[in-house]
Amino acid sequence: MTEVARPDSFYVEELDGVFGPIQILKYRDAIKETSPLPKLLICESKTPDSTIKTIRNPLLDKWTNHGDIGLLNGRGQVRVVLCCSANANTLLVTERCDNLCLFCSQPPRDVDDTVLFAYAAQSIVSFGSSDVIGISGGEPLLDKKAILNFFKILNEFNDKTPLHILSNGRAFKDINFTENFKEAALKRKIEIGIPLYSASSRTHDYLVNSKGAWNDTIKGLINAGNKGIPIELRVIPTKANFNELSSIVEMALTCFNSITRVSIMNLEQTGWAKKNWKNLYLKPEFYHDELQKTCLLGNRFGVEISLFNYPLCHIPEELYKFAKKSISDWKNTFPPECEYCTIKSDCGGFFSSIKHMEVTPKGRIL
Repeated sequence: MTEVARPDSFYVEELDGVFGPIQILKYRDAIKETSPLPKLLICESKTPDSTIKTIRNPLLDKWTNHGDIGLLNGRGQVRVVLCCSANANTLLVTERCDNLCLFCSQPPRDVDDTVLFAYAAQSIVSFGSSDVIGISGGEPLLDKKAILNFFKILNEFNDKTPLHILSNGRAFKDINFTENFKEAALKRKIEIGIPLYSASSRTHDYLVNSKGAWNDTIKGLINAGNKGIPIELRVIPTKANFNELSSIVEMALTCFNSITRVSIMNLEQTGWAKKNWKNLYLKPEFYHDELQKTCLLGNRFGVEISLFNYPLCHIPEELYKFAKKSISDWKNTFPPECEYCTIKSDCGGFFSSIKHMEVTPKGRIL
C-alpha cells in the first residue's frame, strides 16, 4: 500500500487500556470542554493536567487539529474519525448488513455494535461542524430503533450538522419507518445515498448477493422519494452491469421522486472486491461511451451526474467536467508517475489499496 495524503491511525502507548471516542485538544477551549466526550490534551510539556488526560506525542500532534475526534480501541490505537482538515469525514455506525455485496469495502459482521450509534452521535455533537458528515456501515438503517435514537440524541443537543447517510434503501420499504425517519431526520439538511446496480432484479440481487434485495430497494426508493427524503442515486459499474448504466439512471430519474443527484462510483479494490476483482472490475476504457451517454442524461432531467473515484487519465477529456475529487484523504494517493502530470491538480488520484496503478500522465515532458 502506498503513502496516503493523511494518515488516520496512530499508536499511543499512554492510551493503552482506554476505549471509546475522545476529543483531541491542542489548547484549552471552554466551548469544547462542554461537549459530551472525554478530552485528550496534546501539549509540548509532559506536565500532567489535573482535569484532562494530557500526553506529549509529536506524530499525533502533527496530524491532528484542535477539536478532532479520535476513537480508541483499548490497545493504544487511536483512529482519527472526524478531522477538521480532512477533505471528507465519515462515521461507521454498524458492521451489520442485510446485503452481502460482492464488492463490499466494509465486509459485514453479525455483532452487537449498537454502541457505535451513541459514539457517533456524541462525536458529531462534540465536533460541531457545519460541513457534511457521512454515516456509513454496514447498513445504518438495519436497526431502525438505533438510527431513530441516534437522531433523538442529536436533536436533544439541537445539533444541525448536515448528514449524508449511505444505505441500501431496503428499510424504507416499511412506510411507517419511512415516516418516522423523515420526522426525526429532516430537522437538518440530509441526503440518503442509495445504490441501484441494475434495472433488473437478477443482476442487482447477484451483485449484492441477496435474493429479494432489488424489490426491497425499489419499494424503498419509491417510499423515501414520495416522502420527500433527498436521495443521491449511486451506481457502481462492473462487468455485470456496465452496459446498462444509462438505462439504470434513466429509469430512476423517470420513476422516482426526490433524486437530488446521481453518482457513478468506480470500484475500490478493498474488502470483498479484492477476491472478486477479476470477475467484477472492468477498465473504464471499455465503457467510455456508456459513461458519456449516462452523464448527458443530467441535462435532460436537470439533475447533476458525477463520476467518483476516476483518475482523469482513465477517462476521455470530454468527461473531465463530471469527475470529482472524491477519495478520502486517508486512503488517497498519487503514484510517482503522476508527479509531472499537467492535470494532477484537477485529478482525484487513486485509492491507496490498488495493487497495480495504471497511470498515463498528461503532458509529461520525457
